[in-house]
Amino acid sequence: MLALLDDQRKSVEGQMAAFVPILVTTWGVAWLLGFGALWLIDGLKPTFSLPLPIAIAIFVLLLGGAIAISTVLGIRSGRGIRGNSAAAFTGMVYGMTWMLGSLAIFGFAQGLVFNGMDRDLANLFYPIAFVLFAGIMYVISGAIWHAVPMIVLGVWTIVVAIAALFFGYPTHYLVLAIGGGVAYLLLGILSFVHLARLRNRVTRTAAGRG
Repeated sequence: MLALLDDQRKSVEGQMAAFVPILVTTWGVAWLLGFGALWLIDGLKPTFSLPLPIAIAIFVLLLGGAIAISTVLGIRSGRGIRGNSAAAFTGMVYGMTWMLGSLAIFGFAQGLVFNGMDRDLANLFYPIAFVLFAGIMYVISGAIWHAVPMIVLGVWTIVVAIAALFFGYPTHYLVLAIGGGVAYLLLGILSFVHLARLRNRVTRTAAGRG
């Protein structure tokens, strides 16, 4: 019976994707501070302007860190579904897709610049393309690990990305920071609380039947 309950606990944690709270919170911080920094380049002029090199450095470091964490968590998550090779392979491919997809977007954007895309359009394309990609990845992760909140978050991310385009530069950065970053942080907190309650419930059940 204890073995059965242990298997149940592992299955529940796998289905709810125990890594989801960490993933969502990480991206919430990255988006809120990263896009916020980009907005401060011109968003408050002439009162204040964050130097371009500093803003870009903040954004790149935060985005790179979020991608790295997403890659690692995606690879490790395969062990938490059911512990078989198929699950491990799924997690590994999902994790690596974050890195490969991001590099592909960067390469695609550079190709557009090479073919004449100006700076104003590039300021819109780069962030929106990465945000759309992230939204699609969230929907995929929700389908893989049966995490409905991730699907909802993915759809919300796609909507925010498209809506941000119509605000133009530099307000689109602020829309992404608030619409994406704040929403992610709120969902991250709720996910941590929900997962903690789920684990406590399973633990109490195991103790009661032990």
